[in-house]
Order: sequence, then C-alpha cells, then structure tokens
Amino acid sequence: MCSAGCVLVWLAGCQNFSDPPVTFVSGLRVLGIKAEPPQIAPGASTTVAALAVDTDGGTPAASWSQCLLPPLPGATVNPSCVDGSAATDLQPIGDGLTIPFVMPQVMAASLGAPDATGGVYLPLVASVDASPQAAGPQAASPQALMAVYRLRLADAAPANANPTIADVFSVDASGAMSALDASAPTPVPSGGSLTLTVAFAPGSAQPYIAADGSMTTETLTTSWFCTAGDLSVEKTSATQPQTVLSLDQNLPAAGAQIDLYAVARDERGGTDFAHRTLLLQ
Repeated sequence: MCSAGCVLVWLAGCQNFSDPPVTFVSGLRVLGIKAEPPQIAPGASTTVAALAVDTDGGTPAASWSQCLLPPLPGATVNPSCVDGSAATDLQPIGDGLTIPFVMPQVMAASLGAPDATGGVYLPLVASVDASPQAAGPQAASPQALMAVYRLRLADAAPANANPTIADVFSVDASGAMSALDASAPTPVPSGGSLTLTVAFAPGSAQPYIAADGSMTTETLTTSWFCTAGDLSVEKTSATQPQTVLSLDQNLPAAGAQIDLYAVARDERGGTDFAHRTLLLQ
C-alpha cells in the first residue's frame, strides 16, 4: 500500500506503467502533494499544494474535497472517497493547485486506526484536469485524474515537519557531486547518462515514537520523474542513494528543455519538491 503522504492516481482510461516507465512524465500527471505544515490540530490551518504537470501544454487545475470516511481495514483511503459512490461524504474545500485548508473538528477515532507511525489522517481529494491551450480540431483532448493527500491529525507528540531537499546533484565517475543549477538548464548529451542524487537539510529526518512505543527516525525516500529518458531506480533513499538517467529513449528534439522532478517523502505525510531543467544537446 502507499505511505502516508503518497499520491493515489486514477487516470481517465488505462495507462501501462511498464512502457513507458512510471518515471517518464507524459501528458497530465500529479507527481506529489505537499501540505505546509503537514500535521495540524482541529481548527488549525495549512496550505496544500499539488505538483501537477501537463506535457501536452494544457493548464492543470484542481478542485478539492475533504473525505470524512475512515479507511477500510488494511487500506489507506476508503475507495468511496474517489470512486464517486459517496458524494455526500465529500465536502468541497477549494479550487486551485494551491489552497488554504483548516482542519475540521474531527476526532482521531473517526479517521480510522493509527498506522505504524501512530498517526491518523484526513483524506484530501483533488480532482485535476488540464484544459488544452490550443484551439480548434488539433487541440489535445482534456484529461482528468484524481489524487489523494492524507493530512496528518495532530496528537500529543511533537508535530511532523516536511523534509527539505537542500539540493539536487549529479555524480561523476569519481563520486564527485555537482549541484544542478536551479536557475538555468544543465546541458546533457543525447545518448548520455546522468547519475543523480539529493541532499537533505539537517533535521529533515525526524525522530518519533512509533505505534509500538519504540523510538525511531523517519526514513526519507525520493521519487524521481523526468520528461525524457529512463531512470534506473524510481525511488532513492539512504540505502539506494542514486539513480541514473539514461538519455537514450523518449527524447525531444535537440535543443529542447527536459524537466526533472524529485519528490521527497517521509512516512508520516511530510513532502518536498525539487524541479531542475536539462538542455538536450
């Protein structure tokens, strides 16, 4: 099943994630959702933002609802939150890729059993579409999908905070790391490869008391996405810190910009995004 902060996506129609790979971004995608802060008490506020992209040139838009249904045993989100079968349990909370949100006056027991980290979550459901910018018969057909972010309810323990991606690096054959410029594209050769990793700001992996009473430290994972090529590893972590972007397939024309995304998560709903651009030579 998905972790606390993961995105659950249902595309309009079927998508085969083996060809192209799930790391390859094509069409409308929601790559991550972030709340700042990611854990709040009833009556407290946060800002929720979806990282949505559309490589077909459409303009992504989102309509949000909160779902008051607890998950079924063994599930992270009740299916009725997303399949339209329980519309009365979905309450609209705003429109836009970024919205403010106030946690309703909910009791922890109403949100289901705690997960392994001891937390319970309120599902926030985003209905995302992308209206084509072009007009006329050549315009791409509108796309639509749904994505879910589970907002952690505050408890007596110290609140979770989002991890922070300090930088995105390329790694050469000797192991030397070079930060990818956040303000300008990094030139890359067609047919070449780029070994990638991220560094986190100090304190990003927080200690906490798990549901079984043990003291543990968060595990940070980073999901990688790119609009060209193929990534050797979908997710990196402390045990697998690098992924290799091979630019030998799904390539744009020479001189085109390639978008690279890193989406970091902890297991308690914390999230961070990083975006870098590459220039195909």
